[in-house]
Amino acid sequence: MVVCSATLHSFDVKKLAERLMHFPTWVDLKGEDSVPETVHHVVCMVDPKTDTSWRNLKRPIKTDEVHAKDNTRFGSNTPEMFSEAVKLLKGEYVITAINEHKMDKGIIFCRTKIDCDNMENHLNALGGGPRNRNNPYSCVCLHGDRKPAERKENLEKFKRGEVKFLICTDVAARGIDVTGVPYVINVTLPDEKNNYVHRIGRVGRAERMGLAISLVSSVPEKVWYHSNCSNRGKNCWNTRLTDQGGCCIWYNEPQYLADIEEHLNCTIQQVDPDLKVPCDEFDGKVVYGQKKAQMGSNYQTHTAQMAPSVEILAELEMAAQKYFIKRYCMKDKSFLK
Repeated sequence: MVVCSATLHSFDVKKLAERLMHFPTWVDLKGEDSVPETVHHVVCMVDPKTDTSWRNLKRPIKTDEVHAKDNTRFGSNTPEMFSEAVKLLKGEYVITAINEHKMDKGIIFCRTKIDCDNMENHLNALGGGPRNRNNPYSCVCLHGDRKPAERKENLEKFKRGEVKFLICTDVAARGIDVTGVPYVINVTLPDEKNNYVHRIGRVGRAERMGLAISLVSSVPEKVWYHSNCSNRGKNCWNTRLTDQGGCCIWYNEPQYLADIEEHLNCTIQQVDPDLKVPCDEFDGKVVYGQKKAQMGSNYQTHTAQMAPSVEILAELEMAAQKYFIKRYCMKDKSFLK
């Protein structure tokens, strides 16, 4: 049996191998996850304790109603109040990111289907409605609650450039291939570090520069988690925590960020709430969506720098092979002279 997967090291693939195979051999053609040099990825911390603009928003995003029964009024200073504030601020930060970078095409990842719906309604409301041809935030949704025909149509609209933004969940985005996407916004970090790599990998393809912005709450955020639901959350409004028989958990984004950074063996650059991304001294001014400047010459320089090491590696490889043959394979060593 041969199984091929783009997410070779994911938990689901490993469980599948354990169930179907005996002593499987793993062949990894890609190696450890890494971020291509054509992808800039940054993090913006969303802190409702320092940014209190959520108190006076004129047109706030509709939230997921996790806190419908909680006291979230300003001044209560409860975890629920700060959690609700994070949801409001993230809606504003998405708009800030789009305006700051003059985004004309991008994928917006939300954690749940209801989050996708709310983001779609928010962007269309601010942009003058889905039928407004000049809507700067024109968008469509892609998730499991939309009918297959609608999902297909929405994806085609995005590919043809009829709308600027595709709003989707991780599950809905699996397997789709859209070229020339310069921007990704993660409204919430995924709880699987591999999914982060796959999300930001939607940009930076075909040697074109891409920017991925992740909004990370500095405080715990209460979110839907329908592990106790037989109907997978449909028409469920049980806001108790899962350990109390409900369908909510407290989401710890700083921990997920730490896991992602450990996985990638790097510290992801953080930017301020104005979402301005500083120019790298090496790259200079970057136009996302265009091909990386001097891509060929950079590779030539890199090759020249690596040449001595590659030569030494080749000599070591030859020596190791000769030793193996002499030690284990051949009695007659005359062919080695």
